[in-house]
Amino acid sequence: MSSPDPVQIAPQSIRLFFQSLFKTLVFFFLLILVLAGVYKAFPLVVDALFLIVIAAILTAVFNPAVDRLESSGVKRIYGTLLMFGGIFGIVGVGVVKGIPALLNEVGRIKDVIQQNSETNSLDTILSDLNAKIAEYVPGFQLDPEMISSVSAQFFSQLGSILAGALDTLATIIFILIITMFFLVDGKRMTKSLIGMTPNKYFEMSLNITYRTKQQLTNFLRGQLLAALGVAVQSFIGLSLLNLIFDTNISGVMLIGSIAGLANMIPFVGPFMGMVPAIIVSLFNNLGDPVAAANFYYILHIIVMFLIVQMIDNNIISPIVVSGSMEMHPLTVILLILVGSQVGVLGMFLAVPAWGISKVIIQEVYQGLKGHHLI
Repeated sequence: MSSPDPVQIAPQSIRLFFQSLFKTLVFFFLLILVLAGVYKAFPLVVDALFLIVIAAILTAVFNPAVDRLESSGVKRIYGTLLMFGGIFGIVGVGVVKGIPALLNEVGRIKDVIQQNSETNSLDTILSDLNAKIAEYVPGFQLDPEMISSVSAQFFSQLGSILAGALDTLATIIFILIITMFFLVDGKRMTKSLIGMTPNKYFEMSLNITYRTKQQLTNFLRGQLLAALGVAVQSFIGLSLLNLIFDTNISGVMLIGSIAGLANMIPFVGPFMGMVPAIIVSLFNNLGDPVAAANFYYILHIIVMFLIVQMIDNNIISPIVVSGSMEMHPLTVILLILVGSQVGVLGMFLAVPAWGISKVIIQEVYQGLKGHHLI
């Protein structure tokens, strides 16, 4: 029996194999270089990326209104300017009305602290508060020296706090300007990006773009509706406390607005809304024996905000936020807990990031399956 002839490999096949291997190695080498460059450059561009991401979210929210104006015959640039004129007008009114009221309230509280410190009545009030607290939390005491030190540091840092607020306001204005450019030229940018994809993936890219915008719009709309609900409930609750118990809480509209905006920060927000009301109630009622007998209405305020949060957490947010993102409420809570590992921003962006990731994975899977690639 003759032995089989040895397998002959054509020189051309060997050459093609080494060419393919060389191209693959070069590709991976360049990919590593690109990833290393991105890793090194990321800290330098992270702030700009944050502004662009927030602007993209706002663009997705405002885009339907601009599209409607454009369909009614208004040029897109004029529709964008008209809408942003209204937004800047509302923000301007809020700043003009809100900042003086806030500064006036802070200045008045500072004067009250100084006056009561000079007459030692603040120590008497703190003693009464400690006696009341001891009834509910044995062993817990408010240290007058610590409170004086914290208040002194706060007022000494007030200038820095206001400067930080102005920096935040400048950042918001910059984000709105980027959003304006996205609204005017966003369609052209999107078409250019989608036009770079191969024809067989065109429909998949279009679906990803559309559903991503839809996810962002639904999320932010849900957050704004939930914040509005908390703001209105807080305003009504504080007004009822003033009406029924004569709690003498001033600036209820400002405090309600703070509570609504702070509520967009999961878990931390409710306490940020509660603290201003407690501070205002405490210093508005210094020296009032009826208020002192009622623990300066602090428990009333806490209970009111707890009721607001129960309504928001059990009725408004599960319906509005989880419904708008098509997620189970438990999934939303778990995502927020995971996002909390990277800070407040992570808590806020965890839900939309997961929604967008889910959309991309689903569309890529369906697209690859439709082209029989998997």
